[in-house]
Amino acid sequence: MEIKIRRAAMEDFEGLKKIKLLSKKEEFRYSGAIRLIEDNKEDYFNYLKKDIKYINRGLFIVVKGKKIVGMILAQYFKPLPISKYSRKGYISNLYILKEYRKKGLGGKLIETALDWLKNNKTKHVSLEIHVDNKKALQLYRKFGFKDYTVKLSKEL
Repeated sequence: MEIKIRRAAMEDFEGLKKIKLLSKKEEFRYSGAIRLIEDNKEDYFNYLKKDIKYINRGLFIVVKGKKIVGMILAQYFKPLPISKYSRKGYISNLYILKEYRKKGLGGKLIETALDWLKNNKTKHVSLEIHVDNKKALQLYRKFGFKDYTVKLSKEL
């Protein structure tokens, strides 16, 4: 069966909900700073609807048959006036189902997100990854992403 990458639509919402829940459960392993997904599903689903609908957000999915097996979110925004860029991009929510990893799909999603940002006149893109997510760090570095800042956090 052929695997395709395309922009998500509202018709994909039910399938996206499933993959979003899985991605957040995995993210929770890295960071206790996010809320338990089981307790906050509706909040996540409301953001997911915005990711599909808003023009400045490109939510892309990997589909095998009718099954969504991966996703990535790209978005652009107008930065503060002190920035040398008139439009900046941000990538997040890269997730591939475990049984489809190591097949190049994550890289294809990153390429799709970067192409979409370029086509929308974005000149700079950033992202955040948990420091312990070594596989994701390695993958993004293959695409030329470099360490730029160190984000520190502390429980109060």
